[in-house]
Amino acid sequence: MDGDRRRLLFGLVVGSLLIVSGVVPQPVFGSPYQTSEPAPYLHQAVAEDDSQFQSLVDLYEFDPDDATAVDSLSPTGQLAVERTIASEPSRDGWLRYELPICKDSMLVCDSVREPPTDFQYGEGTPAAVFTIIEADGDRYLFQTGVQSGTGLSDGLGDQPTSTYLWLLGLLPFGVVVIVSNVISEKTGRRRLPTLLTTVGGGLLVVGIAVPYLTVAGVLSYAAVATQLLVGVVGLTLLAVGGLVAQTVQYAGSTGN
Repeated sequence: MDGDRRRLLFGLVVGSLLIVSGVVPQPVFGSPYQTSEPAPYLHQAVAEDDSQFQSLVDLYEFDPDDATAVDSLSPTGQLAVERTIASEPSRDGWLRYELPICKDSMLVCDSVREPPTDFQYGEGTPAAVFTIIEADGDRYLFQTGVQSGTGLSDGLGDQPTSTYLWLLGLLPFGVVVIVSNVISEKTGRRRLPTLLTTVGGGLLVVGIAVPYLTVAGVLSYAAVATQLLVGVVGLTLLAVGGLVAQTVQYAGSTGN
């Protein structure tokens, strides 16, 4: 196989990988943690000495003496409770902690792979989503879900950043790579498709590395997700511009 055929084949492979990169088990540039419902696994707690504790207990007719000892919870449940209690209270007096649950597709995990079985997440009755926990002699009212009928998802608007990054960036970039390489077979001009293929391959490598850099503590996915989206979409717009110029040039050459 000559060099031109190898470049074409490599370009087609890179382009195809970019096109399917958002529908594989671990999307390229995706979060290493579960993002679909009932995630995020948010734990909220209010202490007994806060007036909100008694108000909610009275509202839902809970029995404060029927508290669950933290020591009776599963190890993951204890971890969630301890980290929630140790967090700084927000302005409304509630303590909050979001437990990251690693996706099954991640080969390495820095948290846990399954949520605690002690609590109900998502939607449920007040008795299901609220739990009174006793820890170190103090009682807390924990909330791990929302009441039935409240709703958790906004549909497309509730999709993770990686979905938009794929739809607006990686998917069209992959199409551009393939089309550019096909056109270059007609024109013999290899510079643009070679550049696009190289950039596309780089995006795949970086996108695969991002979730593992997150679990390694090198970066915060939440902090870089928007920047990654803007950067990839920007590169895609430049790639589309290059393809338009290549197409116009090709059309002009065939018209003569």
